[in-house]
Amino acid sequence: MSDRYIFRYIIILVAIVSILLSAAAMWLQPYQRRNELNEQRINILKAAGITDVDNHNAEQLFKQHCTNKHEGDMPYYVIDESITVIPMRGNGLWGPIWGYLGLSEDHKTVVSAVFDHKSETPGLGAEITTDNYRNQYNGKHLLKNGDAVTVEVDAIAGATRTSKGVEEMIERTLKLYLPYFENEQ
Repeated sequence: MSDRYIFRYIIILVAIVSILLSAAAMWLQPYQRRNELNEQRINILKAAGITDVDNHNAEQLFKQHCTNKHEGDMPYYVIDESITVIPMRGNGLWGPIWGYLGLSEDHKTVVSAVFDHKSETPGLGAEITTDNYRNQYNGKHLLKNGDAVTVEVDAIAGATRTSKGVEEMIERTLKLYLPYFENEQ
C-alpha cells in the first residue's frame, strides 16, 4: 500500500464521519431545544414552590400557572398571579452558575430557589443543586443593607467561591429587579 492510498482513505473516512455527525447534530437540535425549554419550565415552577413537575407535565403546568413578563430587557415570570420568579446568572469557582428565585407577592420573602451550574466540583460547589441547599432559602426574608439586598443562608463547607458566587448573583439580581417591583406596587 502506498502512502497516497492511506491518505485518501483517511480523508474519505473523515469526510463521511463529519457528514454523519453534522447530520445527527442537526437532526437532534429540535429535541435538545425542547429539553432545554422543559428544564427551564421545571426550574421556574420549582422556584415558585410547585414541586410535582417533571418532563411529562412541565409544558402543561407552565401554561396553566405561568405568565411571562418583561421589564425592558429583564424577563420575569408570574406564577398563579402571586409569585414572581426572576432568573439569575453568576459565576462559581469553575464556570457559570444560574438559577431562579421565587418571591412572594409583596417581593419581600423568598418562596423557593433553584440553582444549577456548568462545572462546579461534585460534592462541593455542585451542592448548590441539592434540596438541602435550596431549601435553606424557603421563607427567608430579603434583608436590606443600604443599597444591597441579600438573603442569609449557610454557605457550603469547602465551596466558599461557589457560595459567594450564589450570594453575589442573588444580590446583583435583586438590585436590578426590586426597584421595578417597588415602583409597580
